[in-house]
Amino acid sequence: MIKGIGTDIVKVSRMNTDIAKRILSKSELDKYQGFSSDQRKSEFLAGRFAIKEAISKALSHIDFALSFNELEIKNNEFGQPYLVCDKLKNDRFSLSISHESDYAIGFCIIEDANL
Repeated sequence: MIKGIGTDIVKVSRMNTDIAKRILSKSELDKYQGFSSDQRKSEFLAGRFAIKEAISKALSHIDFALSFNELEIKNNEFGQPYLVCDKLKNDRFSLSISHESDYAIGFCIIEDANL
């Protein structure tokens, strides 16, 4: 059963280090700081911001707050993003992040993990 759907689009050129410090988990921030290119940093940050906004929108039905730095996005061996968050273990999250030109989009579907 689908419990939530969320999507968001972010302009890559609007991303900056202040946003990174506010929304990224510790390991995401380490990865972000490891990129040598400012463009790659902005693309990474825009993707993470878009997917975390999409997750937040999909979670609008729950009544506890999570900060974006509590939502950690990792990638599996095929590059597919997945969510790591101890507070959200009872749901299955399907995530997608895409980039095109100066935009990044995040899409999230939440399903009951017990079905």
